[in-house]
Amino acid sequence: MSELLQAYVVDTQYPGVSGIEHLQMLKRRSELAALEHRLDPKKRRQLAEADARLVTHAAEFLTELSRFVDLAAERRRLDIPPSHWWWYLDVLVQMPVQPSGEPKPALTEA
Repeated sequence: MSELLQAYVVDTQYPGVSGIEHLQMLKRRSELAALEHRLDPKKRRQLAEADARLVTHAAEFLTELSRFVDLAAERRRLDIPPSHWWWYLDVLVQMPVQPSGEPKPALTEA
């Protein structure tokens, strides 16, 4: 599970890579959802930080994903539940942003 979480954390740091890699990231996040209840507090925090980075940079991730896949069609094909919000980046980017006072999660410079 640590390797899966670490892979997801790294995935969320690079929104400019291939949409094919982002598709794998979404699948990893779905795998993590099934294991989330087994995460210790430190790993839950890592997951939350990675999720925040994904949300903050949703438009960038979606741009690359859209080069390879229609996200709405892929959700229907895979029967993705709404609880797996990470598959709904196309919806998230259309939502109004609420200022949170929280700093934006930083990306890793390549």
